[in-house]
Amino acid sequence: MPSFGMGRKLFDCISSRWMKLRRRPLAYDEAQPAAPYLQGVYAPVSEEVTAADLQISGEIPRDLNGMFVQNGANPRFSPGPGHSWFDGDGMVHGVEISDGKPVFRSRFVKTQGLAEDIAAGEATYVGSLSMPGAGKRHKNVANTDLVFHSGKFLALWWEGGQPHELSLPELETKGTFDYNSTLEGGLTSHAKIDPKTGELFFISWGAKPPFLNVGVAADNGRLTRFTEVPLPGPRVQHDMAISDRFICVFDFPMMMDFKRPNQKSLGFVLDDTMPARIALVDRKDTSAPIKWFNVSPCFMWHLSSAWDEGDEFVLVGARIDGATRYTKSGEIRDDLPLVDGEHRFDSHPYMWRLNVKTGQVSERQLDDAFVEFPRVNDNYICSGARYSYMPRIDTSQQTLQANGIYKYDLDSGRRVDLSFPDHHIGYEQSFAPRSGATEEDDGYLVGYVTDKNSLESEFWITPAKTLEDGPVARIKLPQRVPPKFHGRWLDASLF
Repeated sequence: MPSFGMGRKLFDCISSRWMKLRRRPLAYDEAQPAAPYLQGVYAPVSEEVTAADLQISGEIPRDLNGMFVQNGANPRFSPGPGHSWFDGDGMVHGVEISDGKPVFRSRFVKTQGLAEDIAAGEATYVGSLSMPGAGKRHKNVANTDLVFHSGKFLALWWEGGQPHELSLPELETKGTFDYNSTLEGGLTSHAKIDPKTGELFFISWGAKPPFLNVGVAADNGRLTRFTEVPLPGPRVQHDMAISDRFICVFDFPMMMDFKRPNQKSLGFVLDDTMPARIALVDRKDTSAPIKWFNVSPCFMWHLSSAWDEGDEFVLVGARIDGATRYTKSGEIRDDLPLVDGEHRFDSHPYMWRLNVKTGQVSERQLDDAFVEFPRVNDNYICSGARYSYMPRIDTSQQTLQANGIYKYDLDSGRRVDLSFPDHHIGYEQSFAPRSGATEEDDGYLVGYVTDKNSLESEFWITPAKTLEDGPVARIKLPQRVPPKFHGRWLDASLF
């Protein structure tokens, strides 16, 4: 793969071309499965914006200082064949808060692939749903997640590859970061940081052996571990978890499907005739055997948190029972929101308890509500988070949209509900601790909310302790923020 340095030079020499092209309206093929994710509230934005004079309803708390940044797909050019919502170029939208005053910024993640597209004046890669041989594919769009580690703010892609470093608070792309030449394979989105040790844990996966590895990087910017987790074949991977004792990864039977009649694009199927397994890898003893646990067939895009409780490893996430539109037997299910006509979202909050001594498994659904993108206070990500914040999915919609937020008390089972106004949708919310906080939920949920009718976006600040009372501040943004994937709150001390 060409170095990012080459891509950076390419960006410098075509800056004038960028200014001419960025105002060109985006077209799309209505026949593409991803078409609903390219129009309306999802339509890409082309401008990179910086704005400080923002309209505020309510009052920004003075005990909240830092920056919220969220990453997501935003195609720079009309997509090629086989486009997926997951394929759009990475664009970050951030709101910096300092002494009650906000600054908004939006920036493309300037990857090598985006540089190639800009040089050509069009998309040069095919989408991830294209059949093999259709063209240049697997462009690292760095559009999925964000993490601050080793003194660097990194944009991550769910398929892996090298992370891209962004400047703070400007959000300009500085280049790729390979952990000082120690990064083996790719560093996938949803990497987890242990707040006690500063270590970053991640997975690296692919369609060829080895199908899955776990990696660990120290805060000094070097890898300390890269270990294969043997699997019987390729699996779609996405998230992972850590506790104080274990790294948790998955063998869910989500497969690529090449056997449909008249198939024109890459398909997926959850093979519920195969076992679903959860693996626990010992964090400290690298020679310890991997502990495998068979669980009910399922898939999971996003987990909430994990922890050790006596002899049990406890995991909470948004479990999906019927994760694909097409079943192994050929049945088609169109009853719930879809992504790309392939992935079906019937996810519910769920808890697994894995006994590491006896091998016994206890699992249960926590609620019949449809949820996705769960988050916790990251300071408790591996040591027993009590509260989980999960967007409430509107199952009457064709696409994945949240019309509210649930706060789950995992100790008592109590659920608190915040509904967005009519015709508004929200995205994943991040937890921002209040300055001087001493309790887990002493802080704010921060994130974007958009009016689907006016196509105007706001940044909401909502006290986590009184979620049901709604936001204390709503900041009107100068640019619509298309529905995004994952975000991060960064304390002002980090930049």
